[in-house]
Amino acid sequence: MRLNSIVCCGLFACLLVGCGEESFPPPPPPVLSTDTVEPVIEKTVAVDVHLPGERKAFDGLKFAVPASWEEVALSDFQKGVISAKFTMPQAGSDVTLTLSRSGGGIEANLSRWRGQITAARPEVTDNLSVAGVDATLIDMEGRFSGGFGKDPQDGWRMVGIIVPLSDQGYFLKLTGPVAEVAAVEEEFRNFAKSATQE
Repeated sequence: MRLNSIVCCGLFACLLVGCGEESFPPPPPPVLSTDTVEPVIEKTVAVDVHLPGERKAFDGLKFAVPASWEEVALSDFQKGVISAKFTMPQAGSDVTLTLSRSGGGIEANLSRWRGQITAARPEVTDNLSVAGVDATLIDMEGRFSGGFGKDPQDGWRMVGIIVPLSDQGYFLKLTGPVAEVAAVEEEFRNFAKSATQE
């Protein structure tokens, strides 16, 4: 009897204080109500980027225009004669490129350009492909009389390209002081070679 009493007391004590270490699982995390959580919304911002080599059309041909070039407004006198005009500020304030179209053959237009230069060195001519057409390049230096009311300029260079399209000639004419033209000559040639017909 006494032994039974001791065993019963021991069991009762275990029930009160615990008979050993037991591990209990951690309580579950609190459940958040979806009513109190604001959804994350991603916003897209449109950015206007002027990419180098942006393609632009000028009177029938489309070119990759270097990002550093600036297209300038034409005067009333130039409109109808010139399709577009660019400056290249990184090369200097006097270098310009004009694009135009007109009739006449290659030789007649080369002669017209030769008449604008009192040559200080022999001219250089070359052939290249522009918009899939065999074009002619002429490179001259000397005293330049470009017209449009400007006084003649000494120490200038003109690099011109004539593209004989099916209906008219297309003319690319780069002019300016010798050093300024030299600074953009490679860009100018790449610009011409980038041309495609619309």
